[in-house]
Amino acid sequence: MNTKTTGAENVRWDLGELFSGLDDPRITTVLTESRSRAEAFVKQYRDKLGELSPEELAGAYQSLEEISSPLYRLSQFIHLKYAVDTSDDKIKALLGNIEQSASTTSNLLVFFSLELGNLSDEQFAKFEGAEALADYEYKIAKQRKNAHYNLTEKEEQIINLKDLNGSNAHQKLYGELTASFSFEFEIDGETQTLNGDQLRAMRQHPDADVRQRAMKLFFSRYEENALVINHLYNSLVKDHGIEVEMRGFENPISTMNTHNDLSDAAIQALNDVTTESYTLVNRYYKLKAKMLGMDNMTLADIYAPLPQSSKFYPFDEAKQLVLDGFKSFDDDFHAMAKAMFDESRIDAPVEPAKRGGAFCASSTPDLKPYVLLNYTGKVRDVSTMAHELGHAIHAMLSSKQNLMNYHSILPLAETASIFSEMVLTDSLLKKESDVEVKKSMLTGKLEDIFASSHRQNMFSSFEVASHQAINEQLQSPQALCDLYNIELKKMFGDSVNITPEYAWEWSSIPHIFNVPFYVYAYNFGNLLVFALYQQYLEEGESFKPKYKKFLSLGSSASPQDITAVVGADINHPDFWRKSLKYIESLVDQLEALL
Repeated sequence: MNTKTTGAENVRWDLGELFSGLDDPRITTVLTESRSRAEAFVKQYRDKLGELSPEELAGAYQSLEEISSPLYRLSQFIHLKYAVDTSDDKIKALLGNIEQSASTTSNLLVFFSLELGNLSDEQFAKFEGAEALADYEYKIAKQRKNAHYNLTEKEEQIINLKDLNGSNAHQKLYGELTASFSFEFEIDGETQTLNGDQLRAMRQHPDADVRQRAMKLFFSRYEENALVINHLYNSLVKDHGIEVEMRGFENPISTMNTHNDLSDAAIQALNDVTTESYTLVNRYYKLKAKMLGMDNMTLADIYAPLPQSSKFYPFDEAKQLVLDGFKSFDDDFHAMAKAMFDESRIDAPVEPAKRGGAFCASSTPDLKPYVLLNYTGKVRDVSTMAHELGHAIHAMLSSKQNLMNYHSILPLAETASIFSEMVLTDSLLKKESDVEVKKSMLTGKLEDIFASSHRQNMFSSFEVASHQAINEQLQSPQALCDLYNIELKKMFGDSVNITPEYAWEWSSIPHIFNVPFYVYAYNFGNLLVFALYQQYLEEGESFKPKYKKFLSLGSSASPQDITAVVGADINHPDFWRKSLKYIESLVDQLEALL
C-alpha cells in the first residue's frame, strides 16, 4: 500500500491560534514592539544590575519574558509554515526577515547574563536565596557558577572575531569539502552518481556485495582527502585545547559538561557503564549474523535488512495503538496525547515540498505544542508517532513553568519521547502474534539503541583519546585511524569483521569537527530513559507520580536535581547499569524467537 492510502492525507494542523496567516498584521507588530521593548530594557538595566533589589531583578526577568514570548510564538509559526512547504518563496522571504529581526533584538539583550555573572560577591549576595527570585534561582546560580570561565569582554570579542577565520572557517571548509563528494556507484548493471547520504543508505540494501562495495567507496573518498581532513581535525582540537586552558576547564570534555550542567564524574560513569555493555552489542550482532545466514558479517552489514513482514498500519490504526499504549501507562498521558489529535495539532501526510522526518515544536507555556509527521504506514512510523507525542506530553507537563524554565534541559530533552516509544513497543509486542513482525520490531529497536547509545559512546571515547593525543602533539592520519580502530574493536569484539576502510570512519563524523563532545548527549538521553523504564517495571504505580513531577520541572533545576526526583543518582554507575537490564531483556526476547 502506498502513501496515498494511509489515511493521513487530511490530518493537518491548524495554526490559527498563532497567527491568521502570512499576511497577519500582528507579525509586523510583534517585530517592531519586541525591538522597541528590548531597546527600552537596555536603557533601563544596562550597567545597573548590581544596584537592583531582588524584586527589581525579578521584574527584569519578567520583562525579558514579555519581550521573548511573542518572538517565540512568531518563530514557531513561521517555522511550522516552512516545514510543510519548503518551496514557497513567500514563506522563505518572511522566515528570513523574522530571523534577522529577532536576531537583532536578541543581540541587544546579551549584556544581561554577562553583567549578572560579573557582579561582585557583595553585589550578588542580596540575590542569593531571595524569595522574589525563587522562579529564577537555578538560572541565576548556573550563570554565577560558570562566570569564572568567562574571559574579559575584550578577550571574548577577540575570540569571536578570531573564530570567524579560525575554527568557524575550518568547520565550514570541512562541511563544504565533504558535501562536495560525489560517488560513481554501479548497481544492478547501471552506474549511478550518488551523494554521501545516498551511498551510506546502501547499507540497508539486501545484497551484501552492494553494501560492502558502497562503504569501501564511501570511506575511500575520505582517505583520498586525508591531508586536508586531518589538518582540519588537528587544528580544531588544538584550538579547543587552547581555549580550555585559557578558561580554566579541567579537561577538554569539561566544556560540554559545564554547558550541560553535568559533572565530569557523571559522564565518566555513563561512559564506563556503556563500555561495559559492549558485550550486548557483540551478542546481538552474532544473532543477526545467524538471522542473515552470514558466516562473515562485516561492519557494512550491521544495518542489513531482515526478511521484513509486510504489515501495514493505516493512520487511524496507528493512532489507536499509540493512544492505547499511553492508556496502558497512565490516563493523563492518554488524555494529553488525545488532545493533540482532537485539537488539530498534528500534520501527518507525506508531500513533495514538506520537510522530511518528524518533530515536536513548542514555544511558550501557554500554548500546546505541534507535531509534524511524514506518515507512510510502516511500524517505524507508529513508533515515531509515539516518540513525538511523548515530546508533546513533556511540554504540556512543564507548562506550569515560566518561559525561562519551560524548555527542558538538553540532556533530559529526549526523556519522555524515548520512554513513550518503549511503552508502545512493550504494548505492541504483547499484542502482536506474527513472529516475523516481532523480530522486525525487536531488531529495529535494538539497532536504534546501539546506534544512538553505544555508537555515540564509541565516538565520545575516540574524542577523549584524540584530544589528549593532539594536545600533546599533532597526530598523523594513521595515528588517528589506529585510535579509532581500538574503539571499534572494543564495541564490536569478534561479532563482525572490521574491514580496513572503517578505520577512516572518524573522519566522516561531522559532530566531532563541529561541536566537540556533543555526541555523548545522545547516549546520556537514551540510557537515562532505559534506566527509568526499568525502574518503572520494578516499581509499577509508585513510579508514575515521581516521573510526572520529573517531567514537570522543565529546566527549573539541574539535571542532577531533576533526576533525583525519581531517586536516580546519575553520578553512580549502578544507576546506569539499570539501563542494561532493559536492553538485555530485548536481546533475550529476540533470542527466544529464533
